[in-house]
Amino acid sequence: MPEYKIPETKVKYKDVFNLKNLYVMMHEYLVEEKWFGKSGPTGTQPGAMHSDIETLYLEKYHQKGLHGGGKEMWVYWRLFKKPEGRYSGYLRYRLNIDFHGVYLQDREIMHQGKKIKVQWGEMEIFFNGAVQTDYNGKWKKHPFLKHWQDIYEGRIISQDIDKNEKMLWREIYKLTGVVKRYLDMRVFMPTPEPFTPKLYGMET
Repeated sequence: MPEYKIPETKVKYKDVFNLKNLYVMMHEYLVEEKWFGKSGPTGTQPGAMHSDIETLYLEKYHQKGLHGGGKEMWVYWRLFKKPEGRYSGYLRYRLNIDFHGVYLQDREIMHQGKKIKVQWGEMEIFFNGAVQTDYNGKWKKHPFLKHWQDIYEGRIISQDIDKNEKMLWREIYKLTGVVKRYLDMRVFMPTPEPFTPKLYGMET
């Protein structure tokens, strides 16, 4: 299917953080923003919407003398979203989120008078997206419409495609802002406050 790609952005962080809570916070944010997995929103419960977003989870442990020790981790999330409007049956947003952590080590620290388990290490989170057209392949399979698809996208709905590219870019930029704020990094636009103290994440 044709794709109109958005430039990749990333968040890089090296310090103490709570990996589980970061994971949960992003998951809940994406559910709230109506992103779903490849099989679509297959239920009313948040877990059903995200039952298949994770396509890879890989861990590799290093000896302390090699690469600083700790754990290396790769996680791939693959999400989709249908924009609102008249072209929701033809256009779809794709969002890839890749987590790459290195030197990850479990530690215990004192926070607000309590001993809590956290992780220390370096984490990079990559965000790249695209506006997909004819995502269900109806035009490509149609004996007549397939000859007019380039004209349809290049002339008739080109402005709508451009508009949706900008909307997707804003969604990704907002998401990176939420992650940066959660990790206590500097951001340049207002983002929702984390549910709990922002250095170590949500607390029960």
